[in-house]
Amino acid sequence: MKAKVILDPSFRRLDNIFTDVDLARLHATADIIWGKDEPMPAAEIDKVLSEVVAIITGAWRHGDVASFPSLRAILEVSGGFPSPQSLDYDACFQRSIRVLSCAPAFGPAVAEMGLGLALACARQIAWTDTAFRYSEPNWSHTAFPTEIGDTFTLYGKQVGFIGYGGLARALHPLLKPFDCPVQVFDPWLTPAYLRTQGVMPVDLDTLLSTSRFIFVLAVPAVSNKALLSREKLSLIRSDAVFVLLSRSHVVDFDALTELLAEGRFRAGIDVFPQEPLPKDHPIRRVKHAVLSSHRAGAMNEAIQNIGRFVADDIEAICNGLVPQRMQIAQPEFIRLRGQ
Repeated sequence: MKAKVILDPSFRRLDNIFTDVDLARLHATADIIWGKDEPMPAAEIDKVLSEVVAIITGAWRHGDVASFPSLRAILEVSGGFPSPQSLDYDACFQRSIRVLSCAPAFGPAVAEMGLGLALACARQIAWTDTAFRYSEPNWSHTAFPTEIGDTFTLYGKQVGFIGYGGLARALHPLLKPFDCPVQVFDPWLTPAYLRTQGVMPVDLDTLLSTSRFIFVLAVPAVSNKALLSREKLSLIRSDAVFVLLSRSHVVDFDALTELLAEGRFRAGIDVFPQEPLPKDHPIRRVKHAVLSSHRAGAMNEAIQNIGRFVADDIEAICNGLVPQRMQIAQPEFIRLRGQ
């Protein structure tokens, strides 16, 4: 008899996250309960409480985990771990219920966008395009410097990562052809571990003041709210590129906007404190920034990775094996994040 698995992905849509092949794999592995885009009603959940071994969900809305005596795994498909206000992590850890996040599905796509934003800033791709379309392009036989500053390459430049989680580990290999030394600030990882990854652990001030390319890759936590304050952002060198990829939670965004407006450094930004961003927000008028509307991971290939990872890990779970594709919540990680 197949294990029973609730498939309740709302707000995600099944046809967005699953290819026909991966959805068929899921049904071949488990007895899928619900499997609709609309949230599963509580009355329907009550019918299978005692039998369900895994729940695939867009947000935890299924009540007390104690109500599911056979539950072995919770697989979220939103992109982040369920809120601690909705899910009792202590109960999950005590019962060895694995809480899995689909975040790794987005890593390669977001990392690639980060590289693109860095190059766009350093090589003035966006500004040159705008000038070509609406004013006088800066042809190569004229003086190279512009009001934005001179162009430069990524090759051999000092790179700094703020955070060395899954996103950083997806970005790091993309920089290998550029022969960039990488230094990392990540208080949640030991210096010894970071050195085994081929990066140099440093304090935050050193990273900000010495890196030519700075990538903000840290996941949001209580401890890093506005970690990059005006004081810290002021340490960034004038010829640096600052790439904001993970969450604006980590940055004093008002201070960042003002410093960019002053021409203090360049930035590529994919995430904002309010989305959609108000049309009159001053960051829209900043010449020193390349802006992306939270599009780094918003592509079919990345979204469909979710379904593939879910199908892979449900197959493992239903066969008594360890899931390998999705990120597993660790007690230390949840505690450090303030969850």
